[in-house]
Amino acid sequence: MKVTKWIVLLCAVVFIAGTMACGGGKYADAKKVMEKSNKVMEDFLGGMEKAENAKEVAAALTDFTKAMQKITPEMKKLEEKYPELSNRQSPPPELGEIGQKMIELWSKFPSVMMKIQQYSDDPEVQKAEEEFQNIFK
Repeated sequence: MKVTKWIVLLCAVVFIAGTMACGGGKYADAKKVMEKSNKVMEDFLGGMEKAENAKEVAAALTDFTKAMQKITPEMKKLEEKYPELSNRQSPPPELGEIGQKMIELWSKFPSVMMKIQQYSDDPEVQKAEEEFQNIFK
C-alpha cells in the first residue's frame, strides 16, 4: 500500500513538473501570443529608432501594421478569454518576464508616436498612420 501512495505522489510530481516545463499554467496560450507581440513591438521600435526621414517612418509603421494584423485575431481571442490582459500597464504576475517585457516595450510607444508626428504632413506617413489606426478599431 505504501508503494502505491509513493507511485501516485511521484506521478503527480512528474505531471506537475512536466506541465510547468511545457509552458502550462493559466496563461500558457497567452504567453505564446505575447511573445509574438513583444517581438513585433521590438522590431517596430528598432525600425522607428533607425528611421531618419518620412519614408523610413512610413515603412516602419507599415511593417508594424502588417505584423500586428497577423496576430491581432489571436490577441482579441485572448482578451476575450482573459480580460485582465487588456491592461498593458499591469499584466498579471503569472506572466513573469514576458509581462514585464510587454510593460517595458509599451512604455516606449509614446516617444515613437512623437516621431511619427514629426512627419505627419507627409502623405506616405499619413497613409501608414491611417492603416495603423484601423487595426486598433
